[in-house]
Amino acid sequence: IKVQVCVQFFKVGEIDTLKEQYTADVIVRARWREPSLDGQLQEQGDIVEPSRYWNPKLYIENAYGDPKEQFRHRVMFNEKGEAFISEKRTVKGTFMENLELDDFPFDVQDLTVTVASEFPATEVELVEDSDNRHMVNKQSFVDEQEWHLYCHTECNKWELKIDPVDDAAKRSAISVKCRAARRPGYFVWNIFMVTFLICSLSFATFSVDKNYPQNRLQLSFTLMLTSVAFKSVVNQSLPRISYLTYMDKYLLASMIMLSAVCSWHAIVTTLLYDADLANKVESIVLTVLGVVYLLFNVGFVIIIYLFPCKKRRTMSQKDKEHKSEHPCPVLLCSFDYVWEGVPLAVSRQVCLECRKIVAKRNELAAVSMQRRRASSTDSTAT
Repeated sequence: IKVQVCVQFFKVGEIDTLKEQYTADVIVRARWREPSLDGQLQEQGDIVEPSRYWNPKLYIENAYGDPKEQFRHRVMFNEKGEAFISEKRTVKGTFMENLELDDFPFDVQDLTVTVASEFPATEVELVEDSDNRHMVNKQSFVDEQEWHLYCHTECNKWELKIDPVDDAAKRSAISVKCRAARRPGYFVWNIFMVTFLICSLSFATFSVDKNYPQNRLQLSFTLMLTSVAFKSVVNQSLPRISYLTYMDKYLLASMIMLSAVCSWHAIVTTLLYDADLANKVESIVLTVLGVVYLLFNVGFVIIIYLFPCKKRRTMSQKDKEHKSEHPCPVLLCSFDYVWEGVPLAVSRQVCLECRKIVAKRNELAAVSMQRRRASSTDSTAT
């Protein structure tokens, strides 16, 4: 049995990077054929006792804890008079998400809702809804100060393996994801910029007379400990991952540069017997370290633009394509009313394209209603 599924992100709440989860209010719509209702009802409407009919037993696979759910079931008819049962499930809860933090803090994260059925994949197949589209409500995004929410969505169909050994334990599942890009401004100004200034100040220790290496080392170690403190602050914002983020790489590279400066201040004491040689070698070391650090920062900025920012440009392009295909900016503007069988309300602003869709669907619904009434009249006359 094919079950058509549509997921709409009504409200996206806080995205918790440390716990790798996010909160959201999601509307999950499902629709499936119910042949037993063909010709039994004259009009579509709410189902008082949905337990009397077959149900695909859908559930949210990546929900954390027990989310709050509200259900509403309706019977619908297509232009052929075939009966469908539609289920509207409003879910409010926390959803788990494996965050990919390689590009932190320039990362783009997927926010996924996975819908699965308790029946085996051989009995129930979840497919993307052909009449209703997945949508995201950007106006109700709570974490706007830290994240930028994109309006496009992507859908993937796959099979969930409950038991890796038993093939019969596979479940049909469908994952709908929206995306959010982290706003890196806070980390750029408060972590990257401060670390850059701290590491740059290490070159000022060369102004201290080389005959006082203890003073040079004291200043260099102070800067090193400051960078270590910054590294600890960053670790508190991230889960314990086994790979390095872009921020980790930058901080570690800065600490290596500080270590190189400290090492030179310890080595220069072995050259104090020849002042001219010491001055010449120190000038070379200072020039090399300065050029290397400058090239590292320039190269780091170029890499950030070419790789992490490329994904952001791709997401922005997908947003433009999505807006060109679906120009209406109002969430659930017409599709909610069509799905629920309610006439188009004037209280919501609806774009011209959506009005055309509503008019077409209402026309098909009217034709279907006339056919059912004519069929009922013929059977009564017979």
